[in-house]
Amino acid sequence: MTLRLAHAGGRPYGDPVLALAIVAIGLTYIGGRWAFRRKHQQQAANASGLSAVADLTHLPPSLQQTALWSLADGGFESRVVHGVLSRGAHDIDVTAFDLATLRDRRGEWAWLPIDPPFRIGGLVSVVACEADRSFPHILFKRAGRGDEMLDDDLLDRGGSVAKLARDGLGLPRSYAAELPIALPATALDVELPDQWRVYSAARDRVTALLAAGFAATLDKVARRDLVIELYDALVLVYPAARDVVGADAFADLTTTALVVADGVYACSPALSPRGVEAQRP
Repeated sequence: MTLRLAHAGGRPYGDPVLALAIVAIGLTYIGGRWAFRRKHQQQAANASGLSAVADLTHLPPSLQQTALWSLADGGFESRVVHGVLSRGAHDIDVTAFDLATLRDRRGEWAWLPIDPPFRIGGLVSVVACEADRSFPHILFKRAGRGDEMLDDDLLDRGGSVAKLARDGLGLPRSYAAELPIALPATALDVELPDQWRVYSAARDRVTALLAAGFAATLDKVARRDLVIELYDALVLVYPAARDVVGADAFADLTTTALVVADGVYACSPALSPRGVEAQRP
């Protein structure tokens, strides 16, 4: 027996043709969004010399202990590309992606409670390089828009239901993120190229890295608002407050990250099955 809901006139609710049309429109919309995202992912892959992949499951769990992850509170990755690129003396495992932060989905943003603090945008473009190195947590930050701690603009807030709801309920728009345990709030008093600062509890490792030539690498990648995080085997590179738009800009960010990774390889000892090898000339 088929149950049919009827209104006062006795005719069943709903038009099957209209229902099918609505479903078709929804599927077309979803399919169009998927095709659009897939196209941009493939363009990013072609421009950067990498391959499109589904997600970030191949990255180490240490990603979730970084300042980036604390600022984002997790999120949703897109435009993910990955590959192993030869850099002459070594190969580098590279993953580049956009991260739509979970905080932005909730209508909020966060800043890292260091001196001076900085925020990230709701969408962050990131390059993660994996190296046969092991680092304590070190964060380099170059001066830029993220340091200005600007609130989301009116257009951005007006286009987000979550942000409008937070404003309507009188909830705060921003919060201090949890500072990773190995990062102090005060920058190290070490000599750095202009507009750079660095945070780490491992002062000796930072000074050794700079003395070995990493300061010259920072000079090469003098991009405003750039963040470089070294943690465990990860080298993360991302502009704080702005994502990169277009395949060519995405490839440029990947190139910047490779320059950073080259500097890391050149200025730090490699890992071996016995631990850390001494550097050889």
